[in-house]
Amino acid sequence: MTEDEAITPARGSGRRNTLMIGGALALAVASGTAGYFLNGRGAVPTSDASGRRILYWYDPMIPQERYPGPGKSSMNMDLIPKYADEAEADGVRVSPAMTQNLGVRLAAAEMRDMAPSLRVVGRVEFDERLIAEVQTRTPGFVESLSVRAVGEPIVQGRQIASVYAPELLTAQHEYRAVLAMPRDVGSPGLRQAARNRLSLLGLPPAAIQRLERGGPPQRTYPVFARASGIVTQIGVRPGAQVAPGQSIVTIAGLSRVLVVAEVPEAMLGQVRVGLPVEISFPAYGAEIVRARVDYIYPRLNAEARTARVRITLANPGGRLREGMFANVTIQGTGGMALVVPSEAVIDTGRRKVVIVRRNGAFVPVNVQTGRELGEWTQILSGVQAGDQVVASGQFLIDSEASLSGFVDRMAQPNPAAPAR
Repeated sequence: MTEDEAITPARGSGRRNTLMIGGALALAVASGTAGYFLNGRGAVPTSDASGRRILYWYDPMIPQERYPGPGKSSMNMDLIPKYADEAEADGVRVSPAMTQNLGVRLAAAEMRDMAPSLRVVGRVEFDERLIAEVQTRTPGFVESLSVRAVGEPIVQGRQIASVYAPELLTAQHEYRAVLAMPRDVGSPGLRQAARNRLSLLGLPPAAIQRLERGGPPQRTYPVFARASGIVTQIGVRPGAQVAPGQSIVTIAGLSRVLVVAEVPEAMLGQVRVGLPVEISFPAYGAEIVRARVDYIYPRLNAEARTARVRITLANPGGRLREGMFANVTIQGTGGMALVVPSEAVIDTGRRKVVIVRRNGAFVPVNVQTGRELGEWTQILSGVQAGDQVVASGQFLIDSEASLSGFVDRMAQPNPAAPAR
């Protein structure tokens, strides 16, 4: 073989060698971007002008892609360096410029009143404790009735009806006969028994006194209202027969009313007797009435899945009318608790994480959460009052922390102390 033959490659070998070299370079580049530089091992460290050691270059929008040098990412974004002192620090360090570009927003963990406010709808109803029945104690017939329509207002002491009762008329004649007896014949006990019978049959005391003064027996006796309010029911009409205990009219008092609110079943556990309540009525604009929950009905509406909660209100002047709608706000009692914005909590399914800024670095912290109220979440452990937490952009920081291995180190148990 000649010297020229020794240094001249065989025909076709040049192209093959070129392809082999190109393929090796492509494989090396692919390995570097896909695996070699993903774990950062084997990368040739470089330094910037200040002497800080650079491990690799990356795109903050795609932190899982790592590159051996500056340039463009797969999204055509400028790469930034990852310094060794940042990777070794506790947490992830992000420059102020990048913090602004990522839209990172901080919020402070603070103490807030976690008392839930329930806003429900209620309706005005009559207070059944103020309902009164106008009745007769003796059988008879209604000769006259002063009330003819439901809803008519009634004042206490007003005569409602005149009732003819044959039994009562007979008892009056008997009492007059006893009163007419001589003192030595009619005993005091007999007079008292005849008088008591008239009272039991329902004759008013004034009518009994007229008999004692020599007045004639009354053919009918009056029936009076014992309470003020409005008539909600008329039980008889003029000329009708009535029996003892039968209601002539029903009167509902208006001095106070009930507001019955419908509370969803899921919120019933936050309601108890005595909680403060604010009530407004569409009929009276922004006027607010303050009261307290005084009763929770024991039965649940099976169809609507709501519970009835009662609030008693004074009703001067009868302004509140049955059937009016009410907007009810029930103020719960939760007490003060440490909270962070709900958007700051990252729930992975296995753990809940909050990104906290400490010593200039962003540190993922495992937290235990409690109740949620509106846009706030209660923190039971992991964060202290005053800590600065990331409320937006935390997912990119958490992703970078996971790639740098910080989250894995955080999840590992503390090594056991060496045996002595």
